[in-house]
Amino acid sequence: MKCMCGATDCSVCGPLQGFSQHQPTERDYELALIEVIETILEYGQWPKKGRAQFDLYDYLMDRDPSYAAEMYVASLSDNEYALQVRRDRERKTVTEMLRNHLADSDFVADLAAEYAEEEFA
Repeated sequence: MKCMCGATDCSVCGPLQGFSQHQPTERDYELALIEVIETILEYGQWPKKGRAQFDLYDYLMDRDPSYAAEMYVASLSDNEYALQVRRDRERKTVTEMLRNHLADSDFVADLAAEYAEEEFA
C-alpha cells in the first residue's frame, strides 16, 4: 500500500502530491526558458498542444498592433533576401523580448522543476 501522509519531505507521497524532492538549478531554469521560447516561436503558443498558457500573437498585439501588419507587408515583397534578413532580425528581437518577459513565469519554473526531478529519476 502506498503512503499518503502528504508530507512534502516524504519520499513516497511527496512527489505524488506534486512536491519536488529536488530544487531546480540555474541550468534547469535556463534550459526550461530556452525550450519554452523555442516552442512559442515554432508553434505560436505554450504549450504547443492544448489550451495556450501563453499566446505569441496576443503578446505581440498587446505590445504593438502594427507589428503583424508590418511583417505581412514585408512578406509580400519579391525580395527574398530582404525578407530573410528581416525575419532573422525580428526573431532575435522577439526572442529577447520573450526571454525578459518569461524568465520568472510559472510555466518556466514548472518545467525547470520537471528537469530537476528527471535528473534524479
